[in-house]
Amino acid sequence: MNPFELVAEKLIDLGFYDFLFPFIITAAIFYGLLRKTKLLGESVTINGVLAICIAFMLFGFPKLVGVALGTPLSTFFTQATVWILMIGMGVLIAGLFYPDLTKSLTEMFTRRTALYTMIVVGIVLLITSGLLTILIGGFPSEASGDAGGAGVSSDVIIIIVALIIFIILIIVASAIGGGVE
Repeated sequence: MNPFELVAEKLIDLGFYDFLFPFIITAAIFYGLLRKTKLLGESVTINGVLAICIAFMLFGFPKLVGVALGTPLSTFFTQATVWILMIGMGVLIAGLFYPDLTKSLTEMFTRRTALYTMIVVGIVLLITSGLLTILIGGFPSEASGDAGGAGVSSDVIIIIVALIIFIILIIVASAIGGGVE
């Protein structure tokens, strides 16, 4: 067994992928959204504190209820990373053939089709990672390890879906209203 496998197993034993990894990513995403939209101004402190509070709220609540979100979220972010790497490699390869790639990409990403494409990619990632089945069918329980909604009310699912829809609306509103930088 190589050292990377040992580190990954130790992180799994410590619960890194069940709470800490999704918490850090969620805090970073919300911090970026708050900075981009300037919803509460340009204060780094206020945006940072609010992003950390939102991340604690999102990932503290499932732990209090007793559900496991680590595996689907880790799968989602791993697949998203693979998509980002594929797009990055495509841009690098395209840079060999297009003399002014930056201008072409700027024109392409200012159209609404780029936004719709990213939304479709996000939905595909939700489906393939298993997060969509969790949101629709219920949460897997930590104690029983099953895939059904063990003891989780539909109110929890409605709250999480509402938060996801709210996040998507903020992203779309900032893309349409504020323009793409």
